[in-house]
Amino acid sequence: MERYIIAQTQLPEDTIQKLKEKTGESTIKDALAKAIEHYLMCVYVEPPKKEKYKKRRSGRLPIYLTELVEQYKEMISGEMIND
Repeated sequence: MERYIIAQTQLPEDTIQKLKEKTGESTIKDALAKAIEHYLMCVYVEPPKKEKYKKRRSGRLPIYLTELVEQYKEMISGEMIND
């Protein structure tokens, strides 16, 4: 037994009319069903590629990291003064 799920979306009327003309269907439901079926079966449609991006940290560093960063800065500045 197939399970059906109701989905809703908002589309402009001109888009619906164009979809009905292209699919040759008279009802919105049939036109959308035919368009979705074509999209799923079409070999020329490629799934969208997800862009990989590096997540940026925001906010303050944890206390132990802040202390380490400060120690590193002091160590580097001390080495630059000695050179």
